[in-house]
Amino acid sequence: MNHVVPINARAARPGTRDPDELQLPMPGLYADLELGAASMHLPDDFHNQPALVQLKLLAEWQRALARYRHGALQQFALELTRGAGGMGEAERLALLRTTCESLRIELPAGCGSPPAHA
Repeated sequence: MNHVVPINARAARPGTRDPDELQLPMPGLYADLELGAASMHLPDDFHNQPALVQLKLLAEWQRALARYRHGALQQFALELTRGAGGMGEAERLALLRTTCESLRIELPAGCGSPPAHA
């Protein structure tokens, strides 16, 4: 993983739902881009908030991460099957599923076929 792979999924721009909203960055996300390893350690500012606020923040972050994950899975499927022009749709899907299983990448329930080749 020595290069950046562009994906189509973009997180929503922060602070766009309410004109009075002011979202500030919160440290706590860590990543090793070479190994593809990540962790999260949120600061005391987060933990000092009421539980309801914490739950709302976590839900918003999960939705944003899900959008990024969906785009990354689509891109991965394209990259994985790019040279498999002779494969049928079912074979491409099987390749994606077995590869993800061997890499311990969880696919969403009811995962459809990889995107069509352009």
